Amino acid sequence: MKIVTSDIKKWTILEIDGQLYKVIDFAFMQMQQRQGSYTYKLRNLVTGGVQNLTFKSGTLLEQADVMTKNAVYLYNSGDTYSFMENDTGEMHDLNKNMVEDITGYLKENMDCYITLYKGNVIGVILPVTVSYTIKSTVPGVKGDRAQAGKKPATLETGLEIMIPLHKNEGDMVTINTSTGEAN
Repeated sequence: MKIVTSDIKKWTILEIDGQLYKVIDFAFMQMQQRQGSYTYKLRNLVTGGVQNLTFKSGTLLEQADVMTKNAVYLYNSGDTYSFMENDTGEMHDLNKNMVEDITGYLKENMDCYITLYKGNVIGVILPVTVSYTIKSTVPGVKGDRAQAGKKPATLETGLEIMIPLHKNEGDMVTINTSTGEAN
């Protein structure tokens, strides 16, 4: 399926020269009276390598024909992360390099989606927001606004983020998984 450069968003899967790439980040740039261009930071889903590619605005690219299925993250064992499809009960074990950008957000029995391409799992899609327990944090100091009312914290999954000053150890915090920001 063809997709125009302006419609490509973060996490879109593209097929370029027979290889599958996931869009990690992108930027648009236009200089004076020239045609604009999009620069995409892409992760090769086979090799795990990251590269930047630039395309002129209006260029048509091939979006990979992927299927998305409901799944549950079960557990990790060393460098292997196990997921189970909700509908069929089929198990999928993924290497750490396939999920390295989301490992800090994964917690046992978490509902998520897996994306399949020609029967093979190529990625995991997390819910937009997830609630976590704060494992450790420093006390917030009233009047300390050098960090815009935020302080560092470690969540139950080991992920380190900035949280609001009024949150303490043992409290729940909701994280936007696409931006990494806490509410």
